[in-house]
Amino acid sequence: MTAELPARRTDDDTFDVVDDALFALAERKGLWLGDDLVLVHLLDCLIEQAERCLPEAVLGARDNGAEWDDIAALLGTSPHEAWLRFAPDSPIADGRWPIPPTG
Repeated sequence: MTAELPARRTDDDTFDVVDDALFALAERKGLWLGDDLVLVHLLDCLIEQAERCLPEAVLGARDNGAEWDDIAALLGTSPHEAWLRFAPDSPIADGRWPIPPTG
């Protein structure tokens, strides 16, 4: 199914979405975004949550015909590395997916 896929990049749209998410998360947690350590904490929370969402999205894409080449291109890695990270039959993939949120 190798298709024309968007390039892996950040832009004004991704910045705005992350900025909005940081503001919303800080507000929900009652934290002040002016503190750099709070900013690091919130960014880490968002990254960790996004990482938890990837396995299900990758497996859904595979179920819908995406090739490992497609997934690897979007993740900025090789097809073999993508397979190792996400394939259910990979010897190193975390088989506990989906990982439930903590705390």
